[in-house]
Order: sequence, then C-alpha cells, then structure tokens
Amino acid sequence: MTPISMPPVTRARIARASGTHWLGYVRLRLYSYVALVCYVLFFGIWTFRAMVLDVPGVFDPGGDFVVFWSAAKLALASGAAAPYDNALLGRVEFAAVPEMALGYEPLPWLYPPTFLIFVMPFGLLPYGLSTFLFLAGGAAWYGWALCRMLPRGAWLAGLAFPGIAVVLAAGQNALWLAGCAALGLACLRSRPLLAGFLLGLLTVKPHLALMFPVALLCARSWRALGAMTATALGLALLALLAFGAEPFVAFIGNASRAAVQVQSGAALIARMPTVFAAVQMLHGGGMLAYALHGTVATAALAAVIYAWARPCSFALRAAVLCCAVLLVPAYLWDYDLALLGLAIAWLGMHGHRNGWLRGERELLVALWLLPLCGMTMGERLGFQPMALGLVLALGLGVCRIRQERSGNAARDA
Repeated sequence: MTPISMPPVTRARIARASGTHWLGYVRLRLYSYVALVCYVLFFGIWTFRAMVLDVPGVFDPGGDFVVFWSAAKLALASGAAAPYDNALLGRVEFAAVPEMALGYEPLPWLYPPTFLIFVMPFGLLPYGLSTFLFLAGGAAWYGWALCRMLPRGAWLAGLAFPGIAVVLAAGQNALWLAGCAALGLACLRSRPLLAGFLLGLLTVKPHLALMFPVALLCARSWRALGAMTATALGLALLALLAFGAEPFVAFIGNASRAAVQVQSGAALIARMPTVFAAVQMLHGGGMLAYALHGTVATAALAAVIYAWARPCSFALRAAVLCCAVLLVPAYLWDYDLALLGLAIAWLGMHGHRNGWLRGERELLVALWLLPLCGMTMGERLGFQPMALGLVLALGLGVCRIRQERSGNAARDA
C-alpha cells in the first residue's frame, strides 16, 4: 500500500513525526522479547508455587476455567440446564478446586446454551488436562490469527501483547473469540462466507457480537452478513434441538442477576474496562453511569457507521470496529481486551505504511500496556483508566479516517 495523498500541512506533520524515533524496529523487537521472557518467568514461578510448593491460597493459573469445565461436566451428567443452578455448579467447582471452598464463592455460568456446544467435550477430560488444552489452544489460535494479520517482523509485538497474558492468567475464552474476530475480518474481502461464519461464532458471547452486523450492513457486505446471521441462528437452533428451551430461560435469569450485581457494585468493577464501571468507581450514581456510558456507546456506534459506510483503509475500519466492540457493552472484563490487541495491530500497520502522527506511537504503547491496569491500578487509584484508553484508541482511528478521506478529496479536486 502506498502512502495516501494529503494536504501539504498534514504531510509535513507526518514527516516530522516519522523521523528518528525512540521506538524503532530494533527496540520494538527487544522490548517484545523482554516482555515474553517476563511472561514465561511469571507463569513459571506462579505454577511452581501453586503445583510444586502447594502454597496455601495460591491457585493454579487459569482459575476461571473451572467454571467452563464444571459447566461441561454438569451438563453431561445432569442436562444443559444444570450449569445455571449456582448451587449445583458450585459443588462441582469446589470438587475440582478444593481451595475455592476456603472463603470463595462459586463462579456462575453466564453464557448462553450455544457455548455449551463448544465446551462440553472438555468435560470428558480431567480438569488439569482440559485447562491446559483450552488455554494452549486459545493462545495458538490467537497467535495464528495475528500471524495472518500482521506483516513479517511485526507479529512478535502482537504475541507479546499483555492482554494475552491476562487471558491466560484468568483462564478465559477471550483468545478464542478474538482469534475468530481477527480471522473473520482478515478474510472478509476475499472469503466473505468464511468471514461471516467466524464472526457468527462470536454470538456465544452476545454482547461482543453487537457491532459486527452494523459494520457489515454499512459496508453492504451481504454475503458475510448472511453467513453471520445463518451461523448465529444455526447455533441457537442446534442448542434448542439438543438441550430444549429450559437452558435458554435459565440463561436469561442468570444474565439478569449478573446485571444487578454490576449495577450494585457487587462485581469486581475495578477490572471492568467500561465507562459505566469507571463512573461507578468515582462514586457516580447509577443514572449518571448509564447516561455517560450510553453517550460513549452511541458515539462508538456512530464511529462504526462513519468508518464502514464510506471507503477508507481496511486497517482503520477494523481498528475502529474492535474499539467500538469494547466500548458499547456495560458488562466487560479486562481479559476481553484481547480484542484491543487487534486494534493496536491494525493502527500500527496503518501508521507504519502511511507515516506516523506526532505522539501516535506513544499512544499505541500506552494502549499496549492497558490490559495490565485492571489487575494493578484500578483498586489502588480508585479510578479505572481502561475505558479512557479505549476512547482514545477509537478517537485515533476516527481521526486517521478523517485525515485519509480529506487527503483523497484534496487529491481528486
């Protein structure tokens, strides 16, 4: 891709910002290697303390996976509605991880029955082996998606993204879902049916799938939109035929209870990268939190329409979409920021190909570090900066699109 045509003032700004910079290619590789070594040491020490030294109160890495495995085990034994019974699920979780019984509450099953289709096979395996396969498979899937997205030499920084380590530490499914999003968007123009199928899989976590149909509709990508819709409906029909209607009713009930916990502040809102959680941490009332979150979510929706309704660089379109996906839901966790790694990758590719704006690389570095804020900064600061970072990332994408279109308009004039 050749640099876009821009007005002289804009070209001058980018030329100045694209000169010698502290974050060159050599340093980027060095910092990425250092980060990867730190992750290996961190998980190695953690695993040694938990599994060899058996330190009291230290859980094995990937602790949240116990709810996936327990739900699968319970569904296989007692039917697909059983995982939504917190008492039954808790007993299976405590049996799998006895340390949880020492002052910890059972983790609830908040996923729709469609996700049970994918996790039930893990219930056939021992807990430890299932945990390893689930997390290793998710990391490999996400890493392969990054390698398909990024040019040679840039994928290392993507693999060193701290959001991957946060997901592995938590034991969540975000790498599987982000990998589907990355591959779906990457093949949208060349293989729209496959793209729609991959994006349709995201509906197992419905609040993360909301913005993709909007983008496909604005882009008039009818084949991908049709494939995404068919995949979502097919999964729902398959779950309905296999499990019946009871699990769907139970899912709605559990989701409602989770929403009440978030509204009351009973959830760990310090690890929630949403505007709603940030306002709540600043002791804003529920109405104010919803009002501000709704305003930002509306702006994110408008940004997706702005990016996808008219031509612009696909990297910018995809980056804006990933940021909007994270800004729209009021319920979100720091491990879902695996999607932010995709936005950073696309913004970085565009900047590298078309010239950097002043301060752009520094902002991308700050965004790259953002997933660490949930575990390290939220409770200490009394404020969660993750939502602000997502807003800045969205703003950068929109600014770049506006700049690109202005340059193209000046060239065509």
